[in-house]
Amino acid sequence: MHQAITSAQIAHWFTVGVQFANITITDEVKKQAELVSLIENNSVIIIRGATGSGKTTQLPQFILDHYAEKKTPCNLVVTQPRKIGATSIARWVARERKCTLGSLVGYQVGLEKMATEHTKLIYVTTGVLLQKLVSAKTLTEYSHIFIDEVHERTEELDFLLLVVRKLLRTNSRYVKVILMSATINCAEFAEYFGTPIRNQMNPAYVFEVEGAPYAIEEFYLDELKTILPLGVDLTFPVDPCITEEMYNVAISLIQSFDEMEAKDQSRCSEQTGSATHPERGSVLVFLPGLAEIQYMKEALAKLVRKRLQVYPLHSTVTLEEQNGVFLVPIPGYRKIILSTNIAESSVTVPDVKYVIDFCLVRQLVCDKETNYRCLRITWASKTSCNQRRGRAGRVSKGFCYRLVSRHFWEHEIPDFTIPEMLRSPLASTLLKVKLLDMGDPRSVLSTALTPPNLNDIERTVLQLKQIGALSVQSNSQRQFDGELTFLGRVLAHLPVDLQLGKLIVFGHVFGCLEECLIIAASLSLKSFFAMPSLQQLAGYRSKLSFAQNIPSDFIAFVNAFKRRPKRNEDELEWGKENCIQIKRIREVAELFEDLKKRVSRFNMHISSSSNPTDYTSLHKQRFILQVAIAGAFFPNYFSQGEIDEQLASKELSGNDPKTTIMIRNLPPFAFLCYKQLQSLFRQCGQVKSICFDGSRAYVEFYRSCVRETGVLPEVLLALLRARQTPALQLQVHHADEVEAHAKGKPITHLRYTRVNVDVQSHAVSPVGVLSSTVNPEKLPSSRDFIINITEVIDVGHFWGFRTDESSVEKQCQLTAALNIRDLRPVSVSLYPNLLCVAPFKDGQQMAKYYRAKVLHILGSNVEVFFVDFGNTSVVPCSSLRELPSDLMTPPFQAQEFCIAGMGPSAHSLILGGRWSSRARNRFKTLTSSRSAIVSLYSILHGVMRVDLHISTEAGDVSVADLLVQEGYARHVPESFESQQSHEVLISLYEDMASGRFTPSSTSGSLNSRMEEDKLLINELLQHFCASSSSAPKCKVKLHTSCIPGKDGSNCCGFVCRAVGIERDGINSVMVNESPQNWHERMLVAATVSLSASGSRVLLKETSLMPHIPGLPSIVTMLFTPVMELRTNEDRTGFTGALCGLGWNSVSQNAMLPEHDIELAFDVKFDFEDITEINALRGTVNKLVCDGPNGLTNLSPDKISSLQEEARERLVGLFIKNPPRPECTPVYYEKFKKWNQVDRSQQMELQEKDDGKSKGVLFQLHPITLLNM
Repeated sequence: MHQAITSAQIAHWFTVGVQFANITITDEVKKQAELVSLIENNSVIIIRGATGSGKTTQLPQFILDHYAEKKTPCNLVVTQPRKIGATSIARWVARERKCTLGSLVGYQVGLEKMATEHTKLIYVTTGVLLQKLVSAKTLTEYSHIFIDEVHERTEELDFLLLVVRKLLRTNSRYVKVILMSATINCAEFAEYFGTPIRNQMNPAYVFEVEGAPYAIEEFYLDELKTILPLGVDLTFPVDPCITEEMYNVAISLIQSFDEMEAKDQSRCSEQTGSATHPERGSVLVFLPGLAEIQYMKEALAKLVRKRLQVYPLHSTVTLEEQNGVFLVPIPGYRKIILSTNIAESSVTVPDVKYVIDFCLVRQLVCDKETNYRCLRITWASKTSCNQRRGRAGRVSKGFCYRLVSRHFWEHEIPDFTIPEMLRSPLASTLLKVKLLDMGDPRSVLSTALTPPNLNDIERTVLQLKQIGALSVQSNSQRQFDGELTFLGRVLAHLPVDLQLGKLIVFGHVFGCLEECLIIAASLSLKSFFAMPSLQQLAGYRSKLSFAQNIPSDFIAFVNAFKRRPKRNEDELEWGKENCIQIKRIREVAELFEDLKKRVSRFNMHISSSSNPTDYTSLHKQRFILQVAIAGAFFPNYFSQGEIDEQLASKELSGNDPKTTIMIRNLPPFAFLCYKQLQSLFRQCGQVKSICFDGSRAYVEFYRSCVRETGVLPEVLLALLRARQTPALQLQVHHADEVEAHAKGKPITHLRYTRVNVDVQSHAVSPVGVLSSTVNPEKLPSSRDFIINITEVIDVGHFWGFRTDESSVEKQCQLTAALNIRDLRPVSVSLYPNLLCVAPFKDGQQMAKYYRAKVLHILGSNVEVFFVDFGNTSVVPCSSLRELPSDLMTPPFQAQEFCIAGMGPSAHSLILGGRWSSRARNRFKTLTSSRSAIVSLYSILHGVMRVDLHISTEAGDVSVADLLVQEGYARHVPESFESQQSHEVLISLYEDMASGRFTPSSTSGSLNSRMEEDKLLINELLQHFCASSSSAPKCKVKLHTSCIPGKDGSNCCGFVCRAVGIERDGINSVMVNESPQNWHERMLVAATVSLSASGSRVLLKETSLMPHIPGLPSIVTMLFTPVMELRTNEDRTGFTGALCGLGWNSVSQNAMLPEHDIELAFDVKFDFEDITEINALRGTVNKLVCDGPNGLTNLSPDKISSLQEEARERLVGLFIKNPPRPECTPVYYEKFKKWNQVDRSQQMELQEKDDGKSKGVLFQLHPITLLNM
């Protein structure tokens, strides 16, 4: 190595004058010329210079000026690791040269480009330059390539260095390469870029720029004894982490800065003779991740008197939150920035005086067992920590506090960062290697600066085969190589993750390209759904709303993107209303357009007919999109965990899990806090009632619409609220204090008594221990009775009223009693669920008034529900009347009904989300406004579950049987609770029929006791809830969940670890509303990673597939690269399949065993089903291949025809009438063992190879022959 020019000279030349006090750029033209000459006479030069020495901004300008003087053309490119760095430096240089940004000086980051053909100096991100070089296969577009921050050693950067080095030695000998960093291992880089001279390697030139703008003092933990809290342990844990003690040290440090600055200021005042207030320098704290930032932020929030402005800085903060980092703090306040390593080199905050460094970083590592990525906390390297130190001392003397001991720093902290190429997946890099066509991937990557492990390269080749980017069929010698498929070629040209690229290609195949482009663009950038810490519920509610009852993050992205306003002025308001970050959704729009342009080169275009508007086509398109998503993310498939229905039923206590959440850990006399509980969940929705039972409470929300079915969004929001910090807590009075107030009255039995609170009326009353969900007095006299159906909510779900003589007489009496009264207009403001009186006109008759409940307020009109008949109507607000108090008490006569043992068929689920429009129309035709006979099966959460019979020409028929026969529905088992209720009802009716039924003899004394308890409860409420009462002194933390056994805890079907879903995901809170449906339900994830400990699999961006029997098996068989069918012992039927990458014919071992999926069929598949799957794979191949018959040579009509064929074949796989018979899943005894079928017993299927279709995606599955 040669130090050609002294450090002092270079420091003198390189540093910007105005910004940094006493160092100025020299005008010594002679010395500048020497430096330029050095660069011009060497192929590669390495520069190490302190942060702020001007190497990134000034050196390229020296070259620019040199060539301008010579009147010789030049083209300079300077790389930056992050977008924010490239754009801000380009602006700085353009301003310094007094030129318009995008003219002489420009930048390109991702899709954002500010450059023209006249631009001579362009700043780009590492990825942009790499993509350009891989496409061009030469460096000659540029005269000089400056690669900055080379110490970061990302996978992209290391591969860029490999490509640059290889092309320098082949077809780009005259291009000049300059490597730059503040903390570079010069020897390693100099050797790597050495040139062979006379049989020996001559290292590249290196020179160093010493000196920094201002001095920075360093302190270590053992040097801070004066401010350390007592008893701090200076030994460090084996697993890197931040202890509570270390957080306290950092907080003590921040508090000590006031004292330090006051001393400095008094010293300065003595010297100058004038007194001023000390200037409070900003503090930059480096933490490893979001959780640590949140903890530190909460701890600092307690220092109210210290006047701190705290800003988090990490990759997921909103743009508004990010901008706060750069604002000047309010006078007298100190700015504290809590940052991840994003502030190491990309973001420079000029007023930082203090850096507090925990010396930790969260790094992406690859789990050797699963190959899943995982962010793990590790000790940061000395190079990274020195970069962090350089953030201080930009405008004045700086201070850096490293929260490790000096001994630990010197002996334990690694010198350099482990290159990312050694610790993360290599898929994108390997694909670029194949595109460069430089040879076997293993030999190419062996020439990297730090070559990756051979096993990692081989594993990545196998993963590319699994994705379909490399051909699966290759001889055993080429097991770890393969031909680039058409899909692989497309993926290599798309600036997105490989599986997102595959999604785009499947979008083209199945006619949903626009939606897949939106998803790919959305998932490639930071989410445009804003989830700021103070508005997380609003953000989640917005995402739920856009998902439109489909449990899929992908659908939410598509719908939000499609609904954004076209005009800019409307966009900002819409963004605020829907918690969407407009700048980010605009970035997604730009990437969407770029991807659309890129795929059009491969003859993939958005079809004009891909935006259906009718109900059936819309749902069919949505289902096809969900299957395309599943195909793209194979094998990231998971299944919902099994539920112990009996345990769940025991803990339900008669509550509906679709409308209710459960609170645990309640203190004695918890009913005194019911208003606090209501308040805690006010943001989530309108609370209907709270039932206290022991140390639990059940909080029930109102259904805002009688037509709603399924889990309420309010329940999901409440579950999310419970996970937020700070934790939910109640302010309560101590039990002794409550009992003391009773003054000797016995109230101990009320500590954990059952109490029901009607929130709307604030009625609080005890509930009897023997209370039953079935009240015999309200039951029909017989299980079979006639009803009049008045309102159909959905297929099998309707409202009606009993038409027996007694019921009709009650209705007539109520109607007469109402209509003879002088009814007053409603005196209160209208709100949902308000009981009132509303007019209804039936045919030509005069309108009469009936009891009603407000559903929705629609301007000057209101939608009401008639509680004695079950129908709805829209009436003027002015026509509503107050319901007299004496007419509120008679029970409502309308009843809600559901058909028992019936659920939607696959046909209905696919063409209607739940029920298709044809199924709805058919059910309405059969039932609307007519009398019908029902047979009561059970009563569940106030809903009568019945068998419904109607009269037809052929006699009485069961509506359920009819809908099943016509393919709209299928028979399903009833839930455990419903079966229990059925048994109780059967027993009750038998007792009533035989005369054995007698009302409880204890009811009189029990009612008397309950009345006494009610008086006691109300007396306690009046005292402890009164404003004059003393404030509660105790705090109790609450634990919240949906009803046990009904939650969304997922277990992975194919990976034996616990599974969690990221907290911003739609499925992060999930309620299983049909646990009795034993068929497996599939969850697909876009990203699978491991928790820091490696004990949990973490899923990001998920989609819960429709609950169709057999769907997980069909999807897996359809998209797996290789499949081997399983049969029963007699070989008379298929029992399952092993899906994955197959096995090695030499070693007989599985190629990628951890990604293999063993299926056990829960419905029967036959020869015809497997043939249909192969036929669809063949159709896909025609749309994803090269050659004369390849996609790029197909006409629009041919493409459209093949897409329609693919769509119809896909839907046909799921919709069969009659449906596939159910069967009990039985796993193959040799679990996940390949090559279990004799070749003579297999029908090998090959597509005709005429040489006109090359690089196809799928091979056809061999079919095991069965004994007939």
